[in-house]
Amino acid sequence: MSDTLNQTAAAGTAEQLTITEVAHRELLAIRGESNGFLRIWVEQGGCSGMTYQAVIDETPGPFDVEMYNDGDLRVVTDQQSKYYVEAMTIDYSDDLVEAGFRFINPRASRSCGCGQSFQE
Repeated sequence: MSDTLNQTAAAGTAEQLTITEVAHRELLAIRGESNGFLRIWVEQGGCSGMTYQAVIDETPGPFDVEMYNDGDLRVVTDQQSKYYVEAMTIDYSDDLVEAGFRFINPRASRSCGCGQSFQE
């Protein structure tokens, strides 16, 4: 089994959202038994100008764009954030110092020292 999982519902998308296996397991554990899905969006903020936000949500919106769905885990975003989400990799690290999810964005030209924000 590979260490990354690629799925997308967007036909014709040049690049896909990638979720590592460890991140996939952590997201399923956080979601629990609910029918929730991961909602990711980008907003202005942070040291470098843009930051990711993510929540487990159970209420689909009329403008949701499905970025990933493997039958167990579903990820959606909004149309404005799609450009940043579609090419990124979601990883999870259990490092003692910096444990948590990591959003690796090949479209970011730089990120701040703490890694919480990015600039295109």
